[in-house]
Amino acid sequence: MRITGGRLRGRILHTVPGLTTRPTTDKVRQSIFNVLMHDIDGARVLDIFAGSGALGIDALSRGAVSAVFVEAGKKQVEAIKKNLKSVDLDMPVLAVDYREAGRLLAEKEKKFDLIFADPPYEEITPRMVAEIVFRYNLLSPDGLLIIEHKSGLTAKPENMKLLKRKKYGQTEVSFYAAKK
Repeated sequence: MRITGGRLRGRILHTVPGLTTRPTTDKVRQSIFNVLMHDIDGARVLDIFAGSGALGIDALSRGAVSAVFVEAGKKQVEAIKKNLKSVDLDMPVLAVDYREAGRLLAEKEKKFDLIFADPPYEEITPRMVAEIVFRYNLLSPDGLLIIEHKSGLTAKPENMKLLKRKKYGQTEVSFYAAKK
């Protein structure tokens, strides 16, 4: 797996071997960033279910100013830290469940312009992720929530407006904004 764009383009990222992690493919990441190309520069990023940290690191490579990585898996947290170190980035990694991360970030009154979420398809729905984002008011007023999920899943999160949906075989990526 490689960083797909920006100043760190082509750098290799470490992933956890086995079936416990399903990294976002380079093709899907490239497509996501093509959609977001005008929203990345200067953005504050939250990468939930970060896995290897590829989405957040790719955003930083493309001009985001900061990123927070959330991952509950011990091996995945180690991979994120290794990847950040390998590209000389010092960003926070929260080794907690996404719900706990929401609470911790809300206590610090953190808001994010781009929130990436790639939850386990069979366990956590886009609606569950959006509920945490809204419960803890993590999305900036003009921010975007980008959720990778199983293709064909149509459960629309409350308080969210679907802006775009892109399908890649078994994977779908939905781009949401807060309803105003």
